[in-house]
Amino acid sequence: MEQVRTGDRPWTHLDDLHRASLDDLLTEYGLAATPEQVRAELVLAWHRLDPWPDSVPGLTRLKSRHVIASLSNGNVALLVDMARHGGLPWDTVLSAELFRHYKPDPETYLARPRCSGSSRSG
Repeated sequence: MEQVRTGDRPWTHLDDLHRASLDDLLTEYGLAATPEQVRAELVLAWHRLDPWPDSVPGLTRLKSRHVIASLSNGNVALLVDMARHGGLPWDTVLSAELFRHYKPDPETYLARPRCSGSSRSG
């Protein structure tokens, strides 16, 4: 990720960065013969992370009064999969993928949607 942030590497999808790191680690630890199917499954494990036990109740409580969204270095598919897997009640996902900048680059924070009011009724 740091190579992308510094411009040493062009914009790269987070799943691809995870895969490159995995491939390097497998080689480093003498596991270069790990089959493709296993490698692909290991990268997708990030998509099935369980939330902290207090995350869903806390987010649900916030959602009762606010619009809630992630702001993550994770790509959109990863965030949607995590939300579905863990029951995260986000209204939307904001991803570094949308801004083509990884946190803590200022562009990630400054590219947020501009809202003038709530779309909630009642």
